[in-house]
Amino acid sequence: EAPSEFPSFLVVCVAFTVVVHVWETYLDYRQHVRLRDRGSEVPGELKQLVTDDELVTKLTEKGPASQAYGLEKSRFKFVRSSFNIVLSLAFALTGAHAYAWDLAVKAAVKSKWVRTWVFSAADVGFDPFRDGEIKVSLLYLALWTLFETATSLPFDYYSTFVVEQRHGFNKSTRTLFFVDKVKSLVLTALLGSPIIAGVLAIVRAVGPENLALYVGSFAFCMSLFFLTIFPVLIQPLFNKYEPLEDGDLKTRIEDLAHSVSYPLYKLFKVDGSKRSAHSNAYMYGFFKFKRIVLFDTILAQATTDEIVAILAHELGHWKYGHTVLQFCVTQAYFLAAFFFFSKAMNFADMYRAFGFAATPGLSDTAGAPIIIGLSLFFSTLWEPVEHTLTFLLTLNSRRMEYQADFFSTSLGYANALQRGLVKITFENLGVLDPDPWFSVYHHSHPPLVHRLRAIAANAKKGD
Repeated sequence: EAPSEFPSFLVVCVAFTVVVHVWETYLDYRQHVRLRDRGSEVPGELKQLVTDDELVTKLTEKGPASQAYGLEKSRFKFVRSSFNIVLSLAFALTGAHAYAWDLAVKAAVKSKWVRTWVFSAADVGFDPFRDGEIKVSLLYLALWTLFETATSLPFDYYSTFVVEQRHGFNKSTRTLFFVDKVKSLVLTALLGSPIIAGVLAIVRAVGPENLALYVGSFAFCMSLFFLTIFPVLIQPLFNKYEPLEDGDLKTRIEDLAHSVSYPLYKLFKVDGSKRSAHSNAYMYGFFKFKRIVLFDTILAQATTDEIVAILAHELGHWKYGHTVLQFCVTQAYFLAAFFFFSKAMNFADMYRAFGFAATPGLSDTAGAPIIIGLSLFFSTLWEPVEHTLTFLLTLNSRRMEYQADFFSTSLGYANALQRGLVKITFENLGVLDPDPWFSVYHHSHPPLVHRLRAIAANAKKGD
């Protein structure tokens, strides 16, 4: 049930949520105005940087379509974000977390999955080692996952079959759309449940002392596990991966990999076009088992020279250690997050604010379920840190994109890379001149004109 009082901790949480929403809505508004006023125009500097007249013509022709696509996505984002903030505040103010926990307890008891003395949100003084807690926690998360899937499904459907389809990008069928959703839910249950159970078991077993070390070690092992199985077992459930056929492109890519000592193990193409006309290319793998994957859409949109130049950019991420850096940052994130959780897990006000009975010192989590402690910590106390880290990582991502562009340019692919980036931009109806504040806050890649400017400057230095 809803909290009987309106504690100060809840006030702070609600205030922070509203402030973030207002700030991000302001940025969205700036971007919307920018698109409305000049979204169809090709910036003057961009025309100067693109030396190919045919590409400039294509950018100009695609300008109105890019503007229309950007504006429709912007309007849709306003609606979706407004819905999400209302839902988020409603959950906070009505004690929805406590209600969902009690619902999970009742369902578990009724199905005889656990014994009848499993605690409810209003209980206090329970033994945290009761055998029903992990089971009810998994059921609690399952209820939340189903609810979030149900509330997001209409938006996902509209985005795919209205917005994306109206602008020529959607290639998915309704059957494929819903099959993907079911597969995702099944995989979440099969793979996510053991991990959550493992984390809960660790917290119950070790308590706050050295918790970060134990959970961090567990997270490290799970990260390696998923990095290993994701491309081999999970991705093929959604897409078809085939070896890239022999020919000039394959030879050029293999020569490129050899020239920079990249241990290319396999080279694939994937049927990304069965869902979307958007294009992509990426690489993955450990040690000497590295793979490169090309979407069939990029094979249709770019020339061999341009694809090789784009892959040289991707190899730049490997050469400069960006992939390893991101992995290390992720592991450091887990350590930091659970270190601070270990200090906050006994903070009774956090539980009381959301409708749970709690008494400091009664257990490691003040007498509340561990999963509730984790959920509330990451959605309240950790949120300011999360937003700050996300922004800093976005800035670092932009820095890494410049470095990868420089690597491709240093290999002599400056002109081909410029052409490839321009083609990808207009083929995907990308925004040519985004609002600078919006771009810095949200975009992991710098705007096209900034990247072309840097590529031209680096190429000039190399001449």
